[in-house]
Amino acid sequence: MPSDRDDPEPRQMIYEIRRRVQAARNRYWAEGVDGEVSDETHRELATAVLQYHDVLYEFRNESVLSPGDWPDIAEIRERVGRKARQRTQQGGLSRPATVTLVPAVTQVPIEDILQASEDLDDLAKTLGFGAKADTQTDVFGIDPDYDGGDGGDNGSTAD
Repeated sequence: MPSDRDDPEPRQMIYEIRRRVQAARNRYWAEGVDGEVSDETHRELATAVLQYHDVLYEFRNESVLSPGDWPDIAEIRERVGRKARQRTQQGGLSRPATVTLVPAVTQVPIEDILQASEDLDDLAKTLGFGAKADTQTDVFGIDPDYDGGDGGDNGSTAD
């Protein structure tokens, strides 16, 4: 688990990759609302997940972790450096489909890659690389210690 005495370099690397993963997710959401996510965004998110996993890997033996904390990214990892055949239907009725080679990682459903990125966020948080939430959060801007201003029993009066 990281402490204030730790070397700041690994912490900086983790925060940088977290920003990169978030940027890739933002791009995914922006394209997704328009109805189609590009292959470039698909590859960018997969690359960011692989790098995020790689940066966190040195902490794999920390006592705060259990084996189930690590997301399984094998489906992404085993496609690195490989191509896959993809059929593309040509416009028009009489045109045959063509087969092209594409990066194999684009065959991993992007929803699985997105989930892996979120699971890695959870892992980073468990390791202490996440934002700290306030210990007490006001509900709708109301201070729970506010007594109504009358200094008494929350506004009740005895007549």
